[in-house]
Amino acid sequence: MSARARKINRLVFVVFVAASAFALWRALIPGDDTVGLIPWDKAKHFIVFYVLSILASLALPQSRLHRIGLVLLAFGGAIEILQGFVGRDASWFDLFADACGISAAFGPMLVSKWWRAEARF
Repeated sequence: MSARARKINRLVFVVFVAASAFALWRALIPGDDTVGLIPWDKAKHFIVFYVLSILASLALPQSRLHRIGLVLLAFGGAIEILQGFVGRDASWFDLFADACGISAAFGPMLVSKWWRAEARF
């Protein structure tokens, strides 16, 4: 192992994997995206990827946020591609909403890390 061993919070990781699987399932099943508590599809994308970002950062506390963000964004892109194959609407705007959710989750974390690093000097 490297000097900086990767620690995984297994319980949160299981929740993250379950949430990711649920998001994938919901994105691929046929249905109307305008029903439910949140009727706007882009808001759903934002919220799902915000929550997945938080869960991933808690599950993998030693991982770099930009790497987690890129993996989550690739997951969002894969969902859009798969939606095109199952007859659902694939949209660049959905991927943009995913990116906004990831950024909203990680932005304050990165600022906090920067702030703590600056406070040490």
